[in-house]
Amino acid sequence: MFNIDQEKAKEITTGFQIPVKPEVLIELQQEQAKENQNINAIAEVIAKDVALSANILKTINSPIFGLNRTITDIKQSVIMLGIDSVSNIASFFQLKNASKPGDKKAAISHEKYWDTAMQTANMVGILIEQLNLKNNCPFEDAYALGLFRDCGIPLMAMKFPDYKEILIEANTHPQQEFTIIEESHYQTNHAVVGYFVARSWNFPQNICELILRHHEPRYLEDSSVTPQQKDLYALIKIASNALSQYIYMKDDTEWYLAKESVLGYLGLSEPDYQDIEDDSKETFRTQFG
Repeated sequence: MFNIDQEKAKEITTGFQIPVKPEVLIELQQEQAKENQNINAIAEVIAKDVALSANILKTINSPIFGLNRTITDIKQSVIMLGIDSVSNIASFFQLKNASKPGDKKAAISHEKYWDTAMQTANMVGILIEQLNLKNNCPFEDAYALGLFRDCGIPLMAMKFPDYKEILIEANTHPQQEFTIIEESHYQTNHAVVGYFVARSWNFPQNICELILRHHEPRYLEDSSVTPQQKDLYALIKIASNALSQYIYMKDDTEWYLAKESVLGYLGLSEPDYQDIEDDSKETFRTQFG
C-alpha cells in the first residue's frame, strides 16, 4: 500500500487548522468499534444532535438510496442502510460545520463547495449501478469518496486569499495535474490537506489514500493499489465528468488526463462511455432536478 512521508507532509501543512472531530463522532466511532455493536446505542448517540439527525434523515430519504418507504428516525436509518453509511453521512455534516470559515472570509463559497460534494456523491451512487461495480465496490465507500474526495479545498480557501484564482488556473489547464499547479504556488495541495483531515477524523484507510492520490493520472497503473481502490478511482473520475457535463456542459478538468486510463481499465469504448454518461445525466435530472 502507498505510504506518505508523515514528517514531510506535516511540515508542508503547518499552519492549517485541521478541524477537531466533534464529540458526537468520537462517541459514534467508539460504538462502531465495539465487537458487539448496539444499534440502539448508535442511534442514541446521533439523536442527541437534533440538527445532525434531521440532516441524516433528509439525506437518506433522497432517491439515491432507493428506499421503498420514508425513514422517520435514526434507528430505522441504521437498520436500513447500515452503520457505515449512516456514519459517513454524519461525518459529512459534522465536517461541513467544523470547517466553516466563521469570521474569516474564505476565497470560495463554503456552501457551494459542500453542495457540489453532495452532488458528486449522488452521481457516484447512480454510476456504481450503471457500471456494475456494486458487487466489488461497497456503496458506502463509493459514496464516502464522493463526499470527502476534495475535503482539503475549504481549508486551502480559508488559508490562501488568492486560492480562487489558483482554482481557475488549474481548471483552465487540463494538461497539468491539479495538485502540481497548487504546489507551484503554495508548496502543498488540497489532496495532502484532505488526507490529514481524513486521518484525524478516522476515515477508513482506503478512503484516506484515495483522497491523497485521486489526482494522480497513473494511479491505475500502480500494482500496490487494490482492485477495489482502482474501481473507486475510476468511478469518481467518471462521476466528476458526468456531473460537469450535466451542470456546465463541458468535460471536467481532470478528465483530460484520466480518460484513456479509466476507459481502458473499465473496458469501455468511447460510444459505451457516452451512453453511460447520457444515462447517468438523465437519471440525475430525474432524481435531483
